[in-house]
Amino acid sequence: MVLVSTGWLVLEMTGSPLSLGLVWATRSAPRLLWGMLAGAVADKLDRRRLLLWILIVLAGMMFLFGSLITINLIRLWHIFLFIFLMSSLKTFEVTTRQALIVDVVDRDHMMRSIALNSVGLRLMGLIGGAAAGILISIWGIVSPFYVMAACYIIALISLWMVRTERTRLQHDSIKQSSLWTHYREGFTIIAQNRVVAVLVVLAILCEIFGFSYQVLLPLFARDILEVGVVGLGAFTAAQSLGGLISTLILTIKSRYQAKGRLILALYLLFGVALLLFAQSSSYIFSLVAIFLTGSVAAVFDAVQHIMLQLNVSEQQRGRAMGIWQLSIGFGPIGHILLGFTASTIGPTMALTINGVLIIVSFLVIIQVTNLRKI
Repeated sequence: MVLVSTGWLVLEMTGSPLSLGLVWATRSAPRLLWGMLAGAVADKLDRRRLLLWILIVLAGMMFLFGSLITINLIRLWHIFLFIFLMSSLKTFEVTTRQALIVDVVDRDHMMRSIALNSVGLRLMGLIGGAAAGILISIWGIVSPFYVMAACYIIALISLWMVRTERTRLQHDSIKQSSLWTHYREGFTIIAQNRVVAVLVVLAILCEIFGFSYQVLLPLFARDILEVGVVGLGAFTAAQSLGGLISTLILTIKSRYQAKGRLILALYLLFGVALLLFAQSSSYIFSLVAIFLTGSVAAVFDAVQHIMLQLNVSEQQRGRAMGIWQLSIGFGPIGHILLGFTASTIGPTMALTINGVLIIVSFLVIIQVTNLRKI
């Protein structure tokens, strides 16, 4: 709902692809700034309690932002500030939640539990994306923000009922190590763990050339395919549906061993899916292409989480997710570049170039790394 609502709001206020790119860059920048710190905090503090406080603040922010729109005081700088603060909180929320998953289940069920978490996210994305488009078309741009505030309150109540116990190993480690030590060790993991380092590079490339496509969805919906905000909501719903189905399959195939080959194949398919979407002139075919893109993106994310957590020690799981947040924090580069390129040569050609770059970088990666053997 945030993606659809803020994207459409910015497009209505500015009509600029570059503005969309800058908003998306603002959304991703906190991951680069706070990613490693979020991992250190998730390993240091009580994860459940930290999540509860984050949800309280997020609910308040959604209500406040909706109020600014209601009284007609919203300005572009408000959107940038809102996106930055919300994404900063989400950096800590996502990192902590991913680490908390394995507190709830044992390590042997990690792959299935992470996949199930992704299923939940995509299911809510499917509902939220479509709902945002419908809400905006009926009650205006403000309505999704009040609904999102209510959703965070529901999440808060749900999390309140969850009970977890940290392992004794983690508890002792928390007592003995400072937050700065946790933070510094995150960078040490990247430097010393070859698998983690390769996954970081792959995540950075995919974030710059792959996930940045969402910047242009409002433009494709309004100007190229001419389907409006409801069509934009349908795009978001389609990619979430693709992610939902693909992650459900991942839960069934949770014992799959060749994870290195899988993540490389997903990276290649990401580039192919972007090319299909960029070249489509049919709304139906575009929905199919965005469905495929969402399918690939969701499993790519989930497999990254799994591989990172499997290749670090038990007491480093929070920092492993902090490393992932740091990696995807390079997204602003892709968002700004794609927004600028779309302003210069058009969104179709800009997205086509990104798809080609993913395919070319895939050919280089398989030659210089041994990830496919893992």
